[in-house]
Amino acid sequence: MDFIQKIERVFRTFSHINREDAENILLQLSPTFQDVEKLLTTPQDLEYGRNVIFKNELVEVLLIFLPHFSKTLVHDHGFSSGWIYVVDGSVLNLLYAKEKDGVKYERNEYYQEGELFSVEGDTTHAMYNPSLSATVTLHIYSPPLGTGQVYMPHE
Repeated sequence: MDFIQKIERVFRTFSHINREDAENILLQLSPTFQDVEKLLTTPQDLEYGRNVIFKNELVEVLLIFLPHFSKTLVHDHGFSSGWIYVVDGSVLNLLYAKEKDGVKYERNEYYQEGELFSVEGDTTHAMYNPSLSATVTLHIYSPPLGTGQVYMPHE
């Protein structure tokens, strides 16, 4: 059974998902780089690769591929909550505070392979790969993404 089939099987049994469910699913799946390698996309217009590998009315599951020293855009998730599992490498979760005229950097959190963290809809953040190796993360969002915003941080 391939990795996408595993995800489809897991989410067939849920009518709604909460933090505990999502964290248990990610820990149960505990994907390795070999599980997701063929599903990764290389960067095109952004510094990172992004691939939605499963989506239904309840959840959106995606993979992020961060080459060395790359980062995502600063963003929030609108009405969605997200749970992120570090499949390979390490990541700095850069957290920002919303201000009247934009966002300002506040602090960072460091996560490495096998760890997970969550982001709520109002969490404004970017993910940064601080290493010489690539980083891969698996994300579950519920409800599926659609109302988030991208921000330009103050320098």
